[in-house]
Amino acid sequence: MTTAVTVRNFLLSELHWDETKGALTPEFGLIENHVVDSMGLLMLVSFVEQQFGIELADEELVPANFGTIASIASLVDKKMLDRGRAGA
Repeated sequence: MTTAVTVRNFLLSELHWDETKGALTPEFGLIENHVVDSMGLLMLVSFVEQQFGIELADEELVPANFGTIASIASLVDKKMLDRGRAGA
């Protein structure tokens, strides 16, 4: 399962996004379309850190990184790649 699919499934199951409000595509705006609010963002950050075994720095918690499923997946994939390089 890809990072994007994992994040999408979390949004659908845990944040109870009703897809009739808009298709939850990789580029669908999560903040402006009210998929996540401040509490949902905290839940999402916690999920991402636990699910993928990464730590997110405060400066990474910005709309540019959490505005879409694609941007979240890109951040997670980069962090996991960087972690893999550090362990090599």
